[in-house]
Amino acid sequence: MKTGAIILAAGHKSSISVFQPMLPVGNTTVIKRIILTLKQSGTEPIVVITGREAKELEKHISKQQVICLQNKDYENTQMFDSICMGLKYIEDLCDRVLFLPAKFPKLLPETIKRIMASEKKVACPVYNGRRGHPVLIDRELIPVIISYSGERGLRGALRQPQIEAFVEEVPITDKGIIEAVESDEDTASYSPLEQLALHPSVKLYLERDEVFFGPGIAQFLKLIDHTGSMQSACRQMNMSYSKGWKIMKTAEKQLGYPLLLTQSGGAEGGFSELTPKARDFLERFVKMEQEVKEKTEELFYKYFENKY
Repeated sequence: MKTGAIILAAGHKSSISVFQPMLPVGNTTVIKRIILTLKQSGTEPIVVITGREAKELEKHISKQQVICLQNKDYENTQMFDSICMGLKYIEDLCDRVLFLPAKFPKLLPETIKRIMASEKKVACPVYNGRRGHPVLIDRELIPVIISYSGERGLRGALRQPQIEAFVEEVPITDKGIIEAVESDEDTASYSPLEQLALHPSVKLYLERDEVFFGPGIAQFLKLIDHTGSMQSACRQMNMSYSKGWKIMKTAEKQLGYPLLLTQSGGAEGGFSELTPKARDFLERFVKMEQEVKEKTEELFYKYFENKY
């Protein structure tokens, strides 16, 4: 079962003047730590909703292989509007989705895996009787959440009878589900002991005369396939159109066949879609990439378990 995630980093109106996502925690930042934790838990894809300081934030996480969606009207909308934006986008990309604000960097990968182990359609982590983040929801319930028109946002949407009946409260011993980082004072109390455990990270690349295919272009193709637009894919990866075009042409040159079918303008507008060969190549790469990661985990436990 594929689990995606939505990180809310639009910076909607609040009494807090500091923009939390890029606050430092340990040797990294709040947003990068959350992304890394989600990835270590096997979450994919990860969608980040931006708004305030969008350009700086998207540049800051441009190498994290996440999808950036910008809520340009963040100053006049609520957090729930950003949640719905993310849910509408990710609905067809995974079976379930986790969502959380970009201010809970103390979450542990084991906590997220514990939440993901729930067999209910909605799972809410609970620490000492208090619900926290992230919340997990099955995509079957996404239309019900999006249609909510009350004034209590996500909390109200989850309290609807047609959703509340499916909720499981998952007991968690990790205080990170409720411990938000919202100011410089909060980051100052961040202990080195709260760093993530040592873990392996491996990336698969393919080459002929040169390296031409890896995680970056694989994500690029996935986004084009989902949005039907190369321009949208570039924007969601914080990449210039010229750079996207260049890496696409380099890959096509090495493979010897086109990856995209494109149409510009016209009455129905332009579009881009993967060629059958490109879709087959991408599917094979994604499957191989997953097996490489699984094998790497096995080797990591063989050589490093209980050593560091």
